[in-house]
Amino acid sequence: MDYLGKYFGREVYWLNFNDYTNDLPEKNWVCLGISNVSLSLTIFEAFVRKAIENNILEFKGHGKLGEKLHDWFDEIVVQMRVLKNHQESDVMTTWHNNQTLASAFWKCFFATSLPETADLKDINDNLLQVYGMGCLHD
Repeated sequence: MDYLGKYFGREVYWLNFNDYTNDLPEKNWVCLGISNVSLSLTIFEAFVRKAIENNILEFKGHGKLGEKLHDWFDEIVVQMRVLKNHQESDVMTTWHNNQTLASAFWKCFFATSLPETADLKDINDNLLQVYGMGCLHD
């Protein structure tokens, strides 16, 4: 994971999908998943499970497979709930294939799709972290 800097007081990190580890924030974070090539569903599922465990607020898909990332995220959440009796998750997921990367990334900084259970005071008082996760080539 690489620290890229700050924008509007939000810390920004980059995760290379193929080098993904469980090193994620514990709360108040958003992820923009970007993929233009096929990726391992096994690794992505591990990421989703860890993201839910670590209270991700939003997941946004972008790139040629952005809509697929969004669909997979939702499917994994449903499987966790139905098959594993996991507590319900209210993480918001969206896909942005029809938008520029800059536009999709901008939406991360202003948390445009927060779940109803989000603690806005906590988010305003503490840092909202933005993570970009990508698999742009094999």
